[in-house]
Amino acid sequence: MMEKFGAFLSLVRWYNLIMVALTQYLFRYFIILPVFRAHGFSLPLSSTDFFLLVLATVLVSAAGYAINDYFDLRIDRINKPEKVIIGRLISRRTAILWHWILNTAGVLIGVYISWQIRYWPLALVFATVPMVLWLYSIRFKRSFLTGNITVAVLSAMVVGLVWLVEYRAASLHFTVGPELMKVSFYAWLYAFFAFITTLIREIVKDMQDYVGDKKTGCRSMAIVAGLETTRKVVMGLMVIMLLLVGAYLFSLGTQGHYTLIGYFVLVVIVPLLLVLLHVSKALGPMDFATIQQVVKLIMLAGVLSMIIQKFYIVG
Repeated sequence: MMEKFGAFLSLVRWYNLIMVALTQYLFRYFIILPVFRAHGFSLPLSSTDFFLLVLATVLVSAAGYAINDYFDLRIDRINKPEKVIIGRLISRRTAILWHWILNTAGVLIGVYISWQIRYWPLALVFATVPMVLWLYSIRFKRSFLTGNITVAVLSAMVVGLVWLVEYRAASLHFTVGPELMKVSFYAWLYAFFAFITTLIREIVKDMQDYVGDKKTGCRSMAIVAGLETTRKVVMGLMVIMLLLVGAYLFSLGTQGHYTLIGYFVLVVIVPLLLVLLHVSKALGPMDFATIQQVVKLIMLAGVLSMIIQKFYIVG
């Protein structure tokens, strides 16, 4: 029984789901709430409704991971046979059933939140994302860059969704003036951080899965452009990220936010430089797997920076 439960958690990538929930909660309570309180406002969306928003996001994400493994079975048997779950610990029928259950629950909760904030385009978002994830699993991820960009955009939406819902909920009760729109800057900041780190990680994953992807007819960047060209693209993205983070740190320096600067240098800049060096020398799947894990830690460090941002955001 416990083995089956553990297999289910692995199927839906429980660690990624925790990251999704953590990102949304930290953005609400360490970015949005301090700005609202500093100007005498409270958050109109109840804690229960916010929990439901996070739950809906997590459920739809979990369904996406399940369907991805369902369609990736052939590739995974080549790239990582020891980690295959479907067909070994969970049947294909059970996996597809969980996909529909999780999606249905997530979409219904999303529709409820849309009704609560009187903003029906949100319901459309929750209805569309499962279709996008399905298309990603059967087509996009096997196409040049399309799958990588799709996942990166969806990752960026995790932050944007929180601000969209809070903004619409607030606009039902009072005018959201320019003093509160400061949150938009941070929404874009963290959304872009999520986008570029996810894009890097996804391209590195394609490099790791090169053998299985090539045998099954995928057209990832690593296969179409070659590993060396893809390596240069990844390094270029990392340099762009370093420059943008550096520009942000410079702006923090002009405001005297040295603790935040120290944090970013220690847990984002230095690890990125080390990863950049490692990418230039990486040779095989194990090297690319290590790079992937470090990029995940950099993403986590970026998310956790919201805790420190709270003390400077209204300064």
